[in-house]
Amino acid sequence: MWRGILLLVALMVADSGLGTLVAGGSGNLANDNLLAMSPEQQVQMLTKGIKGCVGESPFPMGVTTSGKAKGYAYWSVRCKDGRSFAIQITPKSQASAAECKQLEGSGKECFKKF
Repeated sequence: MWRGILLLVALMVADSGLGTLVAGGSGNLANDNLLAMSPEQQVQMLTKGIKGCVGESPFPMGVTTSGKAKGYAYWSVRCKDGRSFAIQITPKSQASAAECKQLEGSGKECFKKF
């Protein structure tokens, strides 16, 4: 259904005071910066391009460590209207979102660590 590109580059890469990777980072600067934010800031960033979503419950699912999608970060977020989304963030800070109900039957789940 809905897949959009969210440009998180502005805050994620040139973030105020969070600009460099710390030792032990995930290899995905946008993800590392999100993890350093408060839950309120996380949800604001994660739902920025999702029309009509007033977000709550940001959930970091993990970062892939191998394969074609190495370094991709995955988050889940719930909207107050009951919708929920999986957010994929590339190492280049580009994000796309898919409704969690679209993932049903695919073997992938929102709000689950990997």
